[in-house]
Amino acid sequence: MEFPNGDLLPLSDRNAWYYPSLGHDSDEEELGVGLPEGNWGHKNTKGARWVRRGKITPWGPEMEDWEAEERARKRIKLLLPQERRSPSPPTLPHLARTPSPPLVSPYPTPSHHMSYASFVLDKSTTHTFRSSLLDELEHATNGLIEGEATMKQALGRLWQVMSEDPDRKEGNASLVPKREDEDEDPDDLDDQARRVARAPDLTPSTHKIFLLSYPSDAPTNHDPSHFTAPEIQLNTLEKNLATLRELQDDGREYVERLEEIREALGDVRAQRNTIWNAVRERAIKELQDAAFVSANAAGV
Repeated sequence: MEFPNGDLLPLSDRNAWYYPSLGHDSDEEELGVGLPEGNWGHKNTKGARWVRRGKITPWGPEMEDWEAEERARKRIKLLLPQERRSPSPPTLPHLARTPSPPLVSPYPTPSHHMSYASFVLDKSTTHTFRSSLLDELEHATNGLIEGEATMKQALGRLWQVMSEDPDRKEGNASLVPKREDEDEDPDDLDDQARRVARAPDLTPSTHKIFLLSYPSDAPTNHDPSHFTAPEIQLNTLEKNLATLRELQDDGREYVERLEEIREALGDVRAQRNTIWNAVRERAIKELQDAAFVSANAAGV
């Protein structure tokens, strides 16, 4: 038998033994009721064939033999040793936990020591009292203090350089005119003018170093737009100097706090060593007493 699309069926088959759908049949699909062809609705009719879905041939006389052999094959397979399965993929237990809190704490319960000997022989206690954590913290604190000392020296050198007068040359002191030179001065200056001429220059050295000054009435050799106004220069300089002073104060306070931390670490370490030594002495005494009691019991 040949279909229009070229598909062939066994000659012993009849089209009435199959379901009407000639395409792909899915096990999840529901079959229609009351179809004119196929076994659906005709199972009690004479000549109907119990065709299984997904099978191209109907039930035959050798089907029972094949099913018996298949059952025997399965039983024999169950008698054979099972093959080792591949290891299961790793799991993350913390992701499988429920969001509710656990009934038991995740860390081991603390052990209660009834004697000094058991307290000293406990590994966790020994690790706590003989840990090098305090030494490492003190070493780190000393390193931070030494680093701040370098910054302190740099700031001190900066203030020293900025305090030096750039107009004063090395080894030359400011010259004060003599009284005779003033008398021989051809210009007749009054007392106020002479006092102003003899007064020292009180301009801070930082203004002489960082501020650009030029006469307002004299022509300049550069474009004034390239430089800011004197007021803006002075304001910027004062802000920068204030920032440096704040940095120096913060560094000083930081060093003081580090020194306090270092002293506290030393106190904690001294107290820990004192407690550990006292506990060890009492544990040794307990062991000696127990040995003495056992020796007396053995002698009796």
